[in-house]
Amino acid sequence: MRPHLRRRVVGLSLALLAAPVIYLGLAVVLGLVPVNRDFRETPDGIPIYLRTNGVHAELVLPTRAAGIDWSVDHPPGEFRRLDEPLPWVAFGWGDRGFYLSTPTWRDLRLSTALVALTGLGEGAMHVEYIERPDAYAVARIGISETQYRRLAAFVRDSFRRAPTGRPVKIDAPGYLDTDAFYEAVPRYRLWYTCNEWVRAGLAGAGIRTAVWAPWDTALFWQTGR
Repeated sequence: MRPHLRRRVVGLSLALLAAPVIYLGLAVVLGLVPVNRDFRETPDGIPIYLRTNGVHAELVLPTRAAGIDWSVDHPPGEFRRLDEPLPWVAFGWGDRGFYLSTPTWRDLRLSTALVALTGLGEGAMHVEYIERPDAYAVARIGISETQYRRLAAFVRDSFRRAPTGRPVKIDAPGYLDTDAFYEAVPRYRLWYTCNEWVRAGLAGAGIRTAVWAPWDTALFWQTGR
């Protein structure tokens, strides 16, 4: 191999090896740096929750609060077996192909993960009505009505909508009887993950969180839970 080609190959190899280390380093450092550091909980405010399955975080919001009724956009009839809205609703965002083809981690395929990371796939919202917000690991945060409305607006803006203004439901079964999938924006990226979506919502609402959170750890660390 010619010297200049060898140098290019070596340089490319080093760059590929360094990229995961840089990504990990940035995730750790920026996960430790807070935004909205002056945030204080509202003791008698609206409770919201963060929940995680250990990898993927979601927002859990009251079905009805501050004049916002999520059952208007997500009526029970759009779910497999739901007679009436439950008290809480969980919202998660991610890659459509990943959501629909990976109900459990053992169903994960390399091709599915690569499509998600490269941003070639479409986004999807996962909506699940729940009786109690303490499924999985959770953190409770009390926020003001103004903060809640800003957070709710962020969640609403994450849905792709039909010309009628209604969220576009994906014609695919949910994991359970009380969940469903909807078209979403934007696309999944290596730097904009499902957990970063949660972080962005919290940050925009004025709630303490990390500067960047591609993983769920920083979200819970910043809440002090």
